[in-house]
Amino acid sequence: MFQRTLLTALTIAAGALAAAAVKTILDQKDEGKYDDDDEIRFIRISDDDDEQPVYDAGTKSEEVQKVCAVYPYLNPDFVEAKLNENEALNEKYPPETLLSITHSVHFSDSNAAEEFSRIMDEAGYVCVDRSEYAVAATRNLFSEDGAITSDILNVANQTAALKGTYENYEIN
Repeated sequence: MFQRTLLTALTIAAGALAAAAVKTILDQKDEGKYDDDDEIRFIRISDDDDEQPVYDAGTKSEEVQKVCAVYPYLNPDFVEAKLNENEALNEKYPPETLLSITHSVHFSDSNAAEEFSRIMDEAGYVCVDRSEYAVAATRNLFSEDGAITSDILNVANQTAALKGTYENYEIN
């Protein structure tokens, strides 16, 4: 049990580092510090037979493409919709406002729901099982530009990585 927990924690840490590296590379490429010959290319590694859907963000804006590079399990249409909500969320919740955001997710496998709860608990969320397959993950955060949208994308990506469905969020 401890080895599995340690392995999962290391996997999450590696994912976070990869996401940060991708963002840094993309930002530096935009600033002209990298040309195409210096670009890092990532390959997808899967240890199970069930393949995740592969989305093509090529027809979307550059911003959506960059976000999809960081959140590979998300549908570009979902990402675009959440990015379009960002400005309204920033206006509704001024900076430095303490918020409680609850994400509702659903899985077709109870083991995936348990794994999601464990991962999110370790990441600072409080998870409540609403049923064997449904979980609500709550986190408190201070609002700042893009913080709510980023939180939604993080939770939705983790949900999709475990083959679940991100249903909605509620802010108090």
